[in-house]
Amino acid sequence: MTESGSSPEEPREGTSSIAPRCRHFGVCGGCAAQDVPYPEQLARKEKALRELLGAACGDALRPFVPAPSPWFYRNKMEFAFGFDRGALALGLRQRGRFYGVVDLTECFIMSEAVAPVLASARAWGAAHGFPAYHLRRHEGFLRYVVMREGKRTGHRLVTLVTAPPPDESSFIPALEELGASLRPHGVTSFLWSVTDRKADLAVGEIKRVVFGEPGFEEVLGGIRFKLSPHAFFQPNVEGMDLLIVRAGEFLGKGWDMLVDLYCGVGGLTLPLASRTKRAIGVESEEAATVDARRNAELNGLSKCLFVADDALSFLRRFSNYSFLADRWAVVLDPPRGGMHPRMPGQLLRVAPPVIVYVSCNPKMLASDLSVLTGAYRVEEAVPYDFFPHTPHVEVLTRLVRK
Repeated sequence: MTESGSSPEEPREGTSSIAPRCRHFGVCGGCAAQDVPYPEQLARKEKALRELLGAACGDALRPFVPAPSPWFYRNKMEFAFGFDRGALALGLRQRGRFYGVVDLTECFIMSEAVAPVLASARAWGAAHGFPAYHLRRHEGFLRYVVMREGKRTGHRLVTLVTAPPPDESSFIPALEELGASLRPHGVTSFLWSVTDRKADLAVGEIKRVVFGEPGFEEVLGGIRFKLSPHAFFQPNVEGMDLLIVRAGEFLGKGWDMLVDLYCGVGGLTLPLASRTKRAIGVESEEAATVDARRNAELNGLSKCLFVADDALSFLRRFSNYSFLADRWAVVLDPPRGGMHPRMPGQLLRVAPPVIVYVSCNPKMLASDLSVLTGAYRVEEAVPYDFFPHTPHVEVLTRLVRK
């Protein structure tokens, strides 16, 4: 699962038009369809999805499950520093302009705290004369403000990402000053992260915990997650809760083994563990498996084992356990780029009775289904709208061995 899935581009002809809620709509790249009534957004997504998946899914493709809320649904956003008519700007990238930054004064996608947090950071940076990092010239200092929230815990984590300062010790008083201005906006943790990479990424080495804990907590699927500051986590927890319930129904109960490929921090493994005797989560990023193991222990789920490994390599070794063939199930939640091209063929070789496939990229799902449906039947495919006002969708599919 990715932080924002992807779907085919959809035509805007014949759509109704309403006044967008945000004053930045049209310039900001954060939303694409605020001017379309929400029911119509869903209708457009469903039409595009049926055109894409109709051949593989047919009548098994169900209607869209709408987002529990079309506003303030994200629990993470990355805001870039930049320039606006020569002045320091802080916000999202401009639509269609990679280097442009919209100086946000409001945003209705994550939290009501976004506007005051950005205003505090912007005013602080301008007062100290800190320049924004220039992506073309690779010079400057301020790069990103990353906000993360625990929607169910009230935790609010802010990370300031900068280039390396000329003198780290002399920067600390200014950092403490920014931290003091953030506390009144409900920020429970404030971190400073540094990167010297030229790539435009809002990730760096955590240099200092200014206050609070070096992470945050959230509840998903009845499981409490304690997460590292850079850990990937599903951005829409309310929507994901609905998907987890349905995924559990798709799995059924009584499995000897559940194998969760591309498991991340265990966002599906841990909530679904009650449906199996043992669960194995496979994730290529070691840091994510560290979080997953910690959260298994935190929730008393000793039946869960997490392995830092490439999913294809793991599945090739696991295929040696042919005696498990009828007593294990697979959950797949690949990243936006999809599975390795050889994964569908490897799944056919190990042939679990049930595959529950969570996809944030319907184009890749369609490609994988074209291979898998040679030996599997698509019993049900349910699309979820995790990202209102954008073209992105999530699809949950149940595949049953023929």
